[in-house]
Parts: sequence; C-alpha cells; structure tokens
Amino acid sequence: MIKTKNVFYEEGFKMSFFKKIIGVLATVMILVMGTMQVFAVTLTAEQAKEIALHYVPEGSTHFNTKQDYNKFEIKLYNQKDQTFYEIDINKTTQKMTSFESESQNNFGSIKIVLTEQNAKDIVLKEIPQAQFVTAYLDHDGGLQKYKISFYTSNITGVYKINPENGMILEREIKFVENTIQIPQNTIQNIIQIPEVPNTSMNSGIISMEQAKQIALSKAPNAVIWEIKTDIDDGRLIYEGEMKEGYIEYEFEIDATTGMILEWDIDIDD
Repeated sequence: MIKTKNVFYEEGFKMSFFKKIIGVLATVMILVMGTMQVFAVTLTAEQAKEIALHYVPEGSTHFNTKQDYNKFEIKLYNQKDQTFYEIDINKTTQKMTSFESESQNNFGSIKIVLTEQNAKDIVLKEIPQAQFVTAYLDHDGGLQKYKISFYTSNITGVYKINPENGMILEREIKFVENTIQIPQNTIQNIIQIPEVPNTSMNSGIISMEQAKQIALSKAPNAVIWEIKTDIDDGRLIYEGEMKEGYIEYEFEIDATTGMILEWDIDIDD
C-alpha cells in the first residue's frame, strides 16, 4: 500500500476530530423523538457562534453569521491550518446539523499517486463506520481530486482528497436530525491541527464592516446594496455591489489582506 503524506496520520498526532466525534456518536446516539427537550428561549446569533466555536480548532476566527428560518450558518477561519469552516446550528435543538471545511490550499494534482482504495482509507481513518457510495477522480481545470461520498447510521458526507499527497481538501458532513451529539466541551482538545507554513497570509481576516469601508473608499457616495462572503480558489473573499445614481459597482476584496481584487463599473442607461 502506498504511504500517504497526509499530516493527520503522522506518528505522535492525536486521534482526529472526525474519527473521535463519529466514534463517540456511535456509542451515545439515541433517538429523541418524544423525549427531545423543547427550548423555551430562542437561540441567539451570539449563542450559535459560541456553540460553533467548540467544533473548530482553538484560535479560529469568526467572520460571518447568516440567519435562516430554522438555523444559524456560522463561518469561521483558522490561520494555523489555513482552513475555512462553515457550521449550521439548529435554532430549536441548539445542535450542529452540518459541518464543512475547505482548505485554502484547495488544489488537486496532475500527478496520481494514490489509488481509489488509498483515498477511501483516508476517509476511514477519520470515519471508521463509513459506507461508501461513490469514489472517483474529479477533473477541474487540469487538476484532479478524489471525490468520495459515504454514509453512516447518523451522517452523510463527501470528502475531496488530493490524489498525490492525500491531503483532505474539503469535508462536507450532514448530521441526521433528532440525535444527541457529543458534548461540545470535549471537542476543542480532540482535533489535531497540523503545522502549515504561513506564506502570504496575515494573522487574521478583516470584518465585513471593514470590507465595506474599503469598497466605499473607492466610491464614497455610493450605497452598498449587497455584500457577502465567498471562497474563490481556496481564498476567502468579500464580494458585493454598490450604486451611485446611474453608476453600478461590483467588487471583490481579499478577506485576509483587504486588497481589492476586482473593481467593475457599469453605467445604467
């Protein structure tokens, strides 16, 4: 078998967060239909953020919360592992219902070293109960990634894995509703973060309000109609639209450096 270079498997590293959480879930999961506690107080955005912070590496930075009908969508970034996280928290149960991660170094490879089984083994290292649905090489812009979809009794998931070095580029995990999850306070010390060299990134990210001010510095009299976060080629950005009379502006701002990446002007006739 080919030995991968994935830092999660290096000797001396602790059990990964996902292997631990799924292992505990498998032993403590119970159905709560008919016994689920009804919360008298509606979950606030601040409370949801604090819950989400327990599920990501220590030192992660919160940069956006989006409120939906029955959930809060929390976005965070960790400088140490250079990874973006997105966690959904159910307003009623106050539990995590989905977990996504995306490495800033989210690149595939033109070189294929790992087999399909090697890629599956990487998933099994984190989620031993995984039952595989599909596994194949996905082609994107000349680069390739293994895309592995799977399920267990209480989750469904998709991993994307670099076929050359075994790095997990993306995780998307959906938890089955109506289950009791692992207590949050056990998680912070479980996930093991590999050391990633800091190249061009600063120590943090700018807030959405700071991004607005950067955009308005280019057109002080404009009104911002929309601004949101996005991930472009593994890089967190703010993108938005502004208007000033008949002039429309579209912009993209690097959320790490504050640099304006794109600035388009259109005259509305």
